[in-house]
Amino acid sequence: MIAGWILLFALQVTPELQRHIEIGLRAKSAGDLDTAIQEFARVAELAPGLAAAHVSLGAVYLQKKDYANAARSLRQALELDSGLPRAHAMLGAALLAQGYAQDAIPHLEKGQADDLLGVALIEADRPRDAVDHLEAALGKRPGDPDLLYYLAQAHDRLARQVFEQLRQSSPDSPRTHQALGEALAAGGKTAEAEQHFGTALAARHDLRDVHYALGELYLESGDFAKAEPEFRAEARLSPGSAAAAYKLGLVLANLGRTTEAIVELRRSDTLQPGVPETLIELGKALSASGDVASAEPLLQKALSKAQTGDLAAAVHFQLAYIYHRLGRAADADREMKAFQQFRTRERK
Repeated sequence: MIAGWILLFALQVTPELQRHIEIGLRAKSAGDLDTAIQEFARVAELAPGLAAAHVSLGAVYLQKKDYANAARSLRQALELDSGLPRAHAMLGAALLAQGYAQDAIPHLEKGQADDLLGVALIEADRPRDAVDHLEAALGKRPGDPDLLYYLAQAHDRLARQVFEQLRQSSPDSPRTHQALGEALAAGGKTAEAEQHFGTALAARHDLRDVHYALGELYLESGDFAKAEPEFRAEARLSPGSAAAAYKLGLVLANLGRTTEAIVELRRSDTLQPGVPETLIELGKALSASGDVASAEPLLQKALSKAQTGDLAAAVHFQLAYIYHRLGRAADADREMKAFQQFRTRERK
């Protein structure tokens, strides 16, 4: 803020004005916002034509979350000098905090405040524009939780907008039924989702991802027999899909068709190498087939990629089983202890 007063000093301020400025700056720096407001308000009263005085007062009001007074002071500053990007950004922030998203947008644009502009655009029901600005802000502040939250909100609203457009423009199209099925499946409405997926496939037999979605529905209910042909159909439509090959291998293993499961799980690992879930299931299938020697390095590789959580616990359990079969009692005990430690942590 000190730099903002350079012009004020250049105007050969009076000793009284300089005293109020210095006290205000010290108070603001110390977190005494009430004193800072009092001093900057006096400066604005003594030098009403100085935009910097109103900007400084508005900034302290904004910091105090007194958004109405912040907006009033910042408007006064911009009436005196409309070319102040920082004042525009702060005025936009004050307006947005009061729910005036539409009014905030032009000021946030002039202030180049991508983060708050993204939020304002969401509230103004412009999610497409919001995504662009939030992604720009995220590029400057990677991993920021607030930006990630609002970006997720923008994508969600954009998806709903596009879905509504799809439903209204093509209510009976296969894609509309596919989208409805996905939405219903996400909401746990399995029977209705299955119906829409079936309608989509009846109209377009080669529609990708629908068989996969049906397979997921059956897999979640534990119906491996019904899941298997769906994942197989998806694997046939999308031979390059590691996910389809993995799910097909998973259900085949649960159906006791171990040899077939190994083929699909190996194919999945070839298409997308090193995925811990694939390595674990492949290791389990190899172990079930009696090839424990081949299973061990796969499980160790999975453990190197997933050292915590449920996946790591599953690996330790499988390794304990393998070492027991190999007669390596000490290694088996070590792995079982590691598995039990994970289970103890989960209970806590």
